[in-house]
Amino acid sequence: MKYLFFDLEYATSKGGNIKICEFGFVVTDENFKILDRDNFIINPNIFREEWDWRVVRTILTRRVSEYENSPKFDEYYDDIVKLIKSADYIFGHSLNGDAKALNCDCLRYGLPSIDFKFYDIKEFYKQYNSTNRDISVGNILNDLQIEGEAGEHDAEVDAVNTMYEFKAMLERLEMTAEELIGICPSVVDYNENYTVQSLEISKMIQEEKMQNILNGSADNLMIKNNNESRIFVLFLDNVLPSTNEPKTLKDLKFSISINYEETHYRQMLNIVQILCNKGATYIRKASLSDFLVTYEMFNEDGSLKSCSKTKYAKAAIENGANIKIISFNAFLEMIGLSEDELDSLPMVSFDCLLRDDAVIKDPRIRRYFEKKKSKEVVTIPAQDHKTTLGDLFGDLFAKLKEDRED
Repeated sequence: MKYLFFDLEYATSKGGNIKICEFGFVVTDENFKILDRDNFIINPNIFREEWDWRVVRTILTRRVSEYENSPKFDEYYDDIVKLIKSADYIFGHSLNGDAKALNCDCLRYGLPSIDFKFYDIKEFYKQYNSTNRDISVGNILNDLQIEGEAGEHDAEVDAVNTMYEFKAMLERLEMTAEELIGICPSVVDYNENYTVQSLEISKMIQEEKMQNILNGSADNLMIKNNNESRIFVLFLDNVLPSTNEPKTLKDLKFSISINYEETHYRQMLNIVQILCNKGATYIRKASLSDFLVTYEMFNEDGSLKSCSKTKYAKAAIENGANIKIISFNAFLEMIGLSEDELDSLPMVSFDCLLRDDAVIKDPRIRRYFEKKKSKEVVTIPAQDHKTTLGDLFGDLFAKLKEDRED
Protein backbone atom coordinates (compact mmCIF):
# COMPACT_ATOMS: atom_id res chain seq x y z
CA MET A 1 0.00 0.00 0.00
CA LYS A 2 1.40 3.40 -0.99
CA TYR A 3 0.34 6.76 0.44
CA LEU A 4 1.36 9.91 -1.45
CA PHE A 5 1.39 13.28 0.33
CA PHE A 6 2.23 16.27 -1.84
CA ASP A 7 2.33 20.04 -1.59
CA LEU A 8 2.99 22.82 -4.09
CA GLU A 9 4.38 26.33 -3.97
CA TYR A 10 3.46 28.94 -6.56
CA ALA A 11 5.47 31.65 -8.24
CA THR A 12 2.18 33.46 -8.78
CA SER A 13 -1.52 32.76 -8.51
CA LYS A 14 -2.78 36.19 -9.58
CA GLY A 15 -6.10 36.12 -11.37
CA GLY A 16 -6.47 32.42 -10.58
CA ASN A 17 -3.78 31.62 -13.18
CA ILE A 18 -1.31 29.58 -11.14
CA LYS A 19 2.33 28.95 -12.05
CA ILE A 20 3.98 26.20 -9.98
CA CYS A 21 7.57 26.54 -8.71
CA GLU A 22 7.78 23.58 -6.26
CA PHE A 23 6.28 20.08 -6.16
CA GLY A 24 7.20 18.53 -2.82
CA PHE A 25 6.18 15.01 -1.89
CA VAL A 26 6.64 12.06 0.42
CA VAL A 27 5.63 8.46 -0.31
CA THR A 28 5.00 6.09 2.60
CA ASP A 29 3.58 2.66 3.22
CA GLU A 30 0.42 2.14 5.30
CA ASN A 31 2.53 2.27 8.47
CA PHE A 32 3.94 5.65 7.42
CA LYS A 33 7.42 4.32 6.75
CA ILE A 34 8.97 6.78 4.29
CA LEU A 35 9.71 5.11 0.95
CA ASP A 36 10.61 8.22 -1.07
CA ARG A 37 10.64 11.99 -0.71
CA ASP A 38 11.84 14.93 -2.80
CA ASN A 39 11.10 18.45 -3.94
CA PHE A 40 10.93 19.17 -7.67
CA ILE A 41 12.18 22.74 -8.03
CA ILE A 42 10.43 24.13 -11.09
CA ASN A 43 11.11 27.03 -13.42
CA PRO A 44 7.68 28.69 -13.69
CA ASN A 45 8.66 30.02 -17.12
CA ILE A 46 7.42 33.57 -16.55
CA PHE A 47 8.89 37.07 -16.88
CA ARG A 48 10.36 38.65 -13.76
CA GLU A 49 7.47 41.13 -13.50
CA GLU A 50 4.98 38.25 -13.41
CA TRP A 51 6.32 36.86 -10.12
CA ASP A 52 4.24 37.56 -7.04
CA TRP A 53 6.92 39.44 -5.15
CA ARG A 54 4.98 39.38 -1.89
CA VAL A 55 5.15 35.58 -2.08
CA VAL A 56 8.83 35.70 -3.00
CA ARG A 57 9.62 37.88 0.03
CA THR A 58 7.41 36.23 2.65
CA ILE A 59 6.77 32.61 1.63
CA LEU A 60 9.19 31.04 -0.82
CA THR A 61 12.37 29.61 0.70
CA ARG A 62 14.61 29.91 -2.37
CA ARG A 63 15.96 32.68 -4.57
CA VAL A 64 14.14 33.41 -7.82
CA SER A 65 17.32 32.56 -9.72
CA GLU A 66 17.29 29.01 -8.35
CA TYR A 67 13.78 28.47 -9.69
CA GLU A 68 14.62 30.05 -13.03
CA ASN A 69 17.64 27.78 -13.48
CA SER A 70 15.59 24.63 -12.86
CA PRO A 71 13.65 22.43 -15.33
CA LYS A 72 10.19 23.58 -16.39
CA PHE A 73 6.92 21.86 -15.40
CA ASP A 74 6.64 19.86 -18.61
CA GLU A 75 10.03 18.25 -17.87
CA TYR A 76 8.71 16.99 -14.51
CA TYR A 77 5.30 15.99 -15.86
CA ASP A 78 6.03 12.27 -16.37
CA ASP A 79 7.55 11.95 -12.89
CA ILE A 80 4.54 13.68 -11.32
CA VAL A 81 2.10 11.45 -13.22
CA LYS A 82 4.03 8.34 -12.16
CA LEU A 83 3.91 9.40 -8.48
CA ILE A 84 0.19 10.08 -8.60
CA LYS A 85 -0.82 7.02 -10.62
CA SER A 86 1.26 4.63 -8.51
CA ALA A 87 -0.26 5.78 -5.19
CA ASP A 88 -3.16 3.93 -3.58
CA TYR A 89 -4.19 7.03 -1.60
CA ILE A 90 -3.29 10.68 -2.18
CA PHE A 91 -3.35 13.25 0.62
CA GLY A 92 -2.45 16.89 1.13
CA HIS A 93 -3.36 20.13 2.87
CA SER A 94 -5.87 22.27 0.91
CA LEU A 95 -5.14 19.89 -1.93
CA ASN A 96 -7.99 21.11 -4.13
CA GLY A 97 -6.01 24.32 -4.71
CA ASP A 98 -2.91 22.33 -5.63
CA ALA A 99 -4.97 20.14 -7.98
CA LYS A 100 -6.18 23.33 -9.67
CA ALA A 101 -2.56 24.48 -9.97
CA LEU A 102 -1.63 21.21 -11.72
CA ASN A 103 -4.52 21.79 -14.11
CA CYS A 104 -3.31 25.33 -14.87
CA ASP A 105 0.17 24.18 -15.80
CA CYS A 106 -1.06 21.11 -17.68
CA LEU A 107 -3.25 23.35 -19.81
CA ARG A 108 -0.45 25.88 -20.28
CA TYR A 109 1.90 23.26 -21.63
CA GLY A 110 -0.77 21.34 -23.57
CA LEU A 111 -0.41 18.24 -21.38
CA PRO A 112 -3.15 15.70 -20.57
CA SER A 113 -5.16 16.22 -17.38
CA ILE A 114 -3.82 14.30 -14.37
CA ASP A 115 -7.00 12.67 -13.09
CA PHE A 116 -6.97 11.39 -9.51
CA LYS A 117 -8.96 10.98 -6.30
CA PHE A 118 -7.59 12.66 -3.20
CA TYR A 119 -8.23 13.49 0.46
CA ASP A 120 -7.65 16.77 2.28
CA ILE A 121 -5.91 16.50 5.66
CA LYS A 122 -7.23 19.94 6.61
CA GLU A 123 -10.78 18.66 6.17
CA PHE A 124 -10.02 15.54 8.20
CA TYR A 125 -8.65 17.75 10.94
CA LYS A 126 -11.72 20.02 10.93
CA GLN A 127 -13.89 16.97 11.61
CA TYR A 128 -11.38 15.56 14.10
CA ASN A 129 -11.37 18.85 16.02
CA SER A 130 -15.08 19.69 15.46
CA THR A 131 -14.37 23.06 13.85
CA ASN A 132 -15.30 24.88 10.65
CA ARG A 133 -12.24 27.10 10.88
CA ASP A 134 -9.57 26.72 8.21
CA ILE A 135 -6.14 26.13 9.75
CA SER A 136 -2.59 26.04 8.42
CA VAL A 137 -0.15 23.13 8.48
CA GLY A 138 1.91 24.87 11.16
CA ASN A 139 -1.07 25.51 13.40
CA ILE A 140 -2.27 21.90 13.11
CA LEU A 141 1.21 20.77 14.18
CA ASN A 142 0.96 23.05 17.21
CA ASP A 143 -2.56 21.92 18.07
CA LEU A 144 -1.53 18.26 17.87
CA GLN A 145 1.69 19.04 19.77
CA ILE A 146 3.85 17.59 17.00
CA GLU A 147 7.34 18.97 16.50
CA GLY A 148 7.45 18.30 12.75
CA GLU A 149 10.28 19.29 10.43
CA ALA A 150 11.63 22.84 10.23
CA GLY A 151 11.25 24.77 7.02
CA GLU A 152 7.63 25.88 6.61
CA HIS A 153 6.69 26.65 2.99
CA ASP A 154 9.30 24.33 1.58
CA ALA A 155 6.93 22.09 -0.38
CA GLU A 156 8.68 18.87 0.64
CA VAL A 157 8.72 19.82 4.33
CA ASP A 158 5.02 20.80 4.23
CA ALA A 159 4.17 17.45 2.59
CA VAL A 160 6.11 15.55 5.28
CA ASN A 161 4.52 17.55 8.10
CA THR A 162 1.09 16.92 6.62
CA MET A 163 1.90 13.21 6.73
CA TYR A 164 2.90 13.50 10.42
CA GLU A 165 -0.41 15.22 11.18
CA PHE A 166 -2.44 12.48 9.53
CA LYS A 167 -0.43 9.79 11.29
CA ALA A 168 -1.00 11.48 14.67
CA MET A 169 -4.76 11.76 14.11
CA LEU A 170 -5.01 8.08 13.20
CA GLU A 171 -2.95 7.04 16.24
CA ARG A 172 -5.10 9.09 18.62
CA LEU A 173 -8.30 7.80 17.06
CA GLU A 174 -6.90 4.26 16.93
CA MET A 175 -8.03 3.95 13.31
CA THR A 176 -6.57 3.03 9.96
CA ALA A 177 -6.66 5.47 7.05
CA GLU A 178 -9.39 3.40 5.40
CA GLU A 179 -11.51 3.49 8.56
CA LEU A 180 -11.20 7.27 8.92
CA ILE A 181 -12.03 7.76 5.24
CA GLY A 182 -15.08 5.56 5.76
CA ILE A 183 -16.52 7.82 8.47
CA CYS A 184 -15.60 11.07 6.68
CA PRO A 185 -17.07 10.57 3.17
CA SER A 186 -17.29 14.32 2.49
CA VAL A 187 -13.49 14.62 2.59
CA VAL A 188 -12.99 12.82 -0.74
CA ASP A 189 -12.41 14.99 -3.80
CA TYR A 190 -11.70 14.40 -7.50
CA ASN A 191 -9.69 16.01 -10.25
CA GLU A 192 -10.92 15.04 -13.70
CA ASN A 193 -10.54 16.61 -17.12
CA TYR A 194 -8.82 19.71 -15.65
CA THR A 195 -11.71 20.19 -13.20
CA VAL A 196 -11.58 19.93 -9.41
CA GLN A 197 -14.96 18.72 -8.20
CA SER A 198 -15.08 20.63 -4.89
CA LEU A 199 -14.04 23.91 -6.52
CA GLU A 200 -16.57 23.48 -9.31
CA ILE A 201 -19.37 22.76 -6.84
CA SER A 202 -18.34 25.77 -4.74
CA LYS A 203 -18.42 27.94 -7.87
CA MET A 204 -21.89 26.64 -8.76
CA ILE A 205 -23.15 27.42 -5.25
CA GLN A 206 -21.66 30.93 -5.36
CA GLU A 207 -23.20 31.57 -8.77
CA GLU A 208 -26.58 30.43 -7.49
CA LYS A 209 -26.23 32.76 -4.49
CA MET A 210 -25.34 35.62 -6.80
CA GLN A 211 -28.29 34.84 -9.06
CA ASN A 212 -30.62 34.84 -6.03
CA ILE A 213 -29.27 38.22 -4.98
CA LEU A 214 -29.81 39.62 -8.47
CA ASN A 215 -33.33 38.29 -8.87
CA GLY A 216 -34.36 39.39 -5.38
CA SER A 217 -35.06 35.94 -3.96
CA ALA A 218 -32.23 36.12 -1.40
CA ASP A 219 -32.18 37.84 1.98
CA ASN A 220 -33.54 41.41 1.92
CA LEU A 221 -30.95 42.54 4.46
CA MET A 222 -28.12 44.81 3.36
CA ILE A 223 -25.63 44.49 6.20
CA LYS A 224 -22.23 46.10 5.76
CA ASN A 225 -19.95 44.11 3.43
CA ASN A 226 -22.44 41.33 2.67
CA ASN A 227 -23.08 40.44 -0.98
CA GLU A 228 -26.34 42.39 -1.09
CA SER A 229 -24.49 45.49 0.11
CA ARG A 230 -21.76 45.01 -2.51
CA ILE A 231 -24.31 44.66 -5.31
CA PHE A 232 -26.18 47.72 -4.06
CA VAL A 233 -23.04 49.88 -4.10
CA LEU A 234 -22.17 48.50 -7.53
CA PHE A 235 -25.62 49.36 -8.87
CA LEU A 236 -25.41 52.79 -7.26
CA ASP A 237 -22.10 53.45 -9.04
CA ASN A 238 -23.39 52.39 -12.46
CA VAL A 239 -27.13 53.15 -12.56
CA LEU A 240 -28.51 54.93 -15.64
CA PRO A 241 -32.00 56.36 -16.30
CA SER A 242 -34.44 53.70 -17.48
CA THR A 243 -37.20 56.16 -18.53
CA ASN A 244 -37.49 59.52 -20.31
CA GLU A 245 -39.70 61.05 -17.62
CA PRO A 246 -39.30 64.71 -16.55
CA LYS A 247 -36.37 65.37 -14.18
CA THR A 248 -38.57 66.64 -11.38
CA LEU A 249 -35.90 66.10 -8.73
CA LYS A 250 -32.94 67.21 -10.83
CA ASP A 251 -29.60 67.52 -9.02
CA LEU A 252 -31.05 66.73 -5.59
CA LYS A 253 -29.19 64.30 -3.34
CA PHE A 254 -31.08 61.94 -1.04
CA SER A 255 -30.00 59.65 1.78
CA ILE A 256 -32.28 57.33 3.74
CA SER A 257 -32.05 56.25 7.37
CA ILE A 258 -29.81 53.29 8.00
CA ASN A 259 -32.81 51.68 9.71
CA TYR A 260 -34.54 51.36 6.35
CA GLU A 261 -31.47 51.01 4.13
CA GLU A 262 -30.11 47.94 5.93
CA THR A 263 -33.41 46.04 5.93
CA HIS A 264 -34.82 46.80 2.47
CA TYR A 265 -32.30 45.71 -0.17
CA ARG A 266 -34.82 45.25 -3.02
CA GLN A 267 -36.70 48.45 -2.24
CA MET A 268 -33.45 50.43 -1.99
CA LEU A 269 -32.41 49.30 -5.47
CA ASN A 270 -35.74 50.54 -6.82
CA ILE A 271 -35.37 53.83 -4.95
CA VAL A 272 -31.95 54.37 -6.53
CA GLN A 273 -33.44 53.70 -10.00
CA ILE A 274 -36.47 55.95 -9.39
CA LEU A 275 -34.30 58.83 -8.17
CA CYS A 276 -31.99 58.41 -11.17
CA ASN A 277 -34.99 58.51 -13.53
CA LYS A 278 -36.09 61.79 -11.91
CA GLY A 279 -32.63 63.35 -12.18
CA ALA A 280 -31.70 62.90 -8.52
CA THR A 281 -28.89 60.98 -6.84
CA TYR A 282 -28.87 58.59 -3.91
CA ILE A 283 -25.86 58.94 -1.62
CA ARG A 284 -25.00 56.93 1.47
CA LYS A 285 -23.27 59.77 3.32
CA ALA A 286 -26.11 61.74 4.91
CA SER A 287 -23.92 64.75 5.77
CA LEU A 288 -23.53 65.47 2.03
CA SER A 289 -27.20 65.10 1.13
CA ASP A 290 -29.91 67.64 0.41
CA PHE A 291 -32.56 65.43 2.04
CA LEU A 292 -32.18 62.93 4.86
CA VAL A 293 -35.18 60.59 4.97
CA THR A 294 -35.94 59.26 8.45
CA TYR A 295 -37.52 55.88 9.14
CA GLU A 296 -38.74 54.88 12.57
CA MET A 297 -37.87 51.43 13.91
CA PHE A 298 -38.15 50.17 17.46
CA ASN A 299 -35.94 48.03 19.66
CA GLU A 300 -37.26 44.94 21.44
CA ASP A 301 -37.85 47.02 24.61
CA GLY A 302 -40.06 49.42 22.65
CA SER A 303 -37.54 52.25 22.53
CA LEU A 304 -36.91 54.12 19.28
CA LYS A 305 -33.94 52.75 17.38
CA SER A 306 -31.24 55.36 16.78
CA CYS A 307 -29.84 56.14 13.32
CA SER A 308 -26.21 57.12 12.82
CA LYS A 309 -27.07 59.05 9.67
CA THR A 310 -29.33 61.39 11.63
CA LYS A 311 -26.47 62.18 14.01
CA TYR A 312 -24.09 63.06 11.18
CA ALA A 313 -26.70 65.05 9.28
CA LYS A 314 -27.57 67.13 12.36
CA ALA A 315 -23.86 67.78 13.00
CA ALA A 316 -23.51 68.96 9.39
CA ILE A 317 -26.55 71.23 9.77
CA GLU A 318 -25.00 72.79 12.88
CA ASN A 319 -21.94 73.54 10.76
CA GLY A 320 -24.00 75.31 8.12
CA ALA A 321 -25.12 72.51 5.78
CA ASN A 322 -28.53 72.96 4.15
CA ILE A 323 -30.00 69.49 4.77
CA LYS A 324 -33.76 68.98 5.07
CA ILE A 325 -34.80 66.11 7.34
CA ILE A 326 -38.08 64.59 6.15
CA SER A 327 -40.17 61.54 7.03
CA PHE A 328 -40.27 58.43 4.90
CA ASN A 329 -43.93 59.14 4.03
CA ALA A 330 -42.97 62.62 2.80
CA PHE A 331 -40.26 61.05 0.64
CA LEU A 332 -42.76 58.57 -0.83
CA GLU A 333 -44.98 61.51 -1.81
CA MET A 334 -42.02 63.10 -3.61
CA ILE A 335 -41.48 59.99 -5.72
CA GLY A 336 -45.21 59.34 -6.18
CA LEU A 337 -45.53 55.92 -4.51
CA SER A 338 -47.08 54.37 -1.44
CA GLU A 339 -45.01 52.04 0.70
CA ASP A 340 -47.09 49.07 -0.50
CA GLU A 341 -46.49 50.07 -4.12
CA LEU A 342 -42.77 50.37 -3.47
CA ASP A 343 -42.71 46.93 -1.85
CA SER A 344 -44.49 45.36 -4.81
CA LEU A 345 -42.21 46.75 -7.53
CA PRO A 346 -40.35 44.10 -9.54
CA MET A 347 -36.60 43.72 -9.16
CA VAL A 348 -34.58 46.36 -10.97
CA SER A 349 -32.73 45.52 -14.17
CA PHE A 350 -28.96 45.08 -13.81
CA ASP A 351 -28.31 45.71 -17.51
CA CYS A 352 -26.21 48.75 -16.55
CA LEU A 353 -23.63 46.30 -15.13
CA LEU A 354 -23.27 44.58 -18.50
CA ARG A 355 -21.98 47.72 -20.21
CA ASP A 356 -18.38 47.66 -21.38
CA ASP A 357 -17.66 50.79 -19.34
CA ALA A 358 -19.33 49.55 -16.14
CA VAL A 359 -17.12 50.12 -13.10
CA ILE A 360 -16.92 46.84 -11.17
CA LYS A 361 -14.08 46.79 -8.64
CA ASP A 362 -14.83 43.50 -6.90
CA PRO A 363 -13.03 40.86 -9.04
CA ARG A 364 -15.48 38.06 -8.14
CA ILE A 365 -18.50 40.11 -9.16
CA ARG A 366 -16.68 41.37 -12.26
CA ARG A 367 -15.97 37.80 -13.35
CA TYR A 368 -19.63 36.90 -12.81
CA PHE A 369 -20.87 39.70 -15.05
CA GLU A 370 -18.16 39.12 -17.66
CA LYS A 371 -19.25 35.50 -17.83
CA LYS A 372 -22.91 36.53 -17.96
CA LYS A 373 -22.16 39.03 -20.74
CA SER A 374 -20.22 36.53 -22.83
CA LYS A 375 -22.77 33.73 -22.57
CA GLU A 376 -24.53 32.81 -25.79
CA VAL A 377 -27.78 30.89 -25.79
CA VAL A 378 -27.26 27.75 -27.89
CA THR A 379 -29.91 25.14 -28.55
CA ILE A 380 -28.38 21.67 -28.78
CA PRO A 381 -30.36 18.89 -30.44
CA ALA A 382 -31.16 16.00 -28.09
CA GLN A 383 -28.89 13.56 -29.96
CA ASP A 384 -25.94 15.97 -29.63
CA HIS A 385 -26.29 16.47 -25.88
CA LYS A 386 -22.91 16.80 -24.18
CA THR A 387 -22.13 15.87 -20.59
CA THR A 388 -22.40 18.92 -18.33
CA LEU A 389 -21.09 19.62 -14.84
CA GLY A 390 -24.67 19.26 -13.66
CA ASP A 391 -24.71 15.75 -15.11
CA LEU A 392 -21.42 14.92 -13.41
CA PHE A 393 -22.08 16.44 -10.01
CA GLY A 394 -25.86 16.85 -9.90
CA ASP A 395 -26.57 14.52 -7.00
CA LEU A 396 -23.75 15.89 -4.90
CA PHE A 397 -24.65 19.48 -5.72
CA ALA A 398 -28.26 18.84 -4.73
CA LYS A 399 -27.10 17.24 -1.47
CA LEU A 400 -24.81 20.17 -0.65
CA LYS A 401 -27.59 22.60 -1.44
CA GLU A 402 -29.97 20.65 0.80
CA ASP A 403 -27.41 20.62 3.63
CA ARG A 404 -26.87 24.35 3.28
CA GLU A 405 -30.59 25.10 3.43
CA ASP A 406 -30.93 22.95 6.56
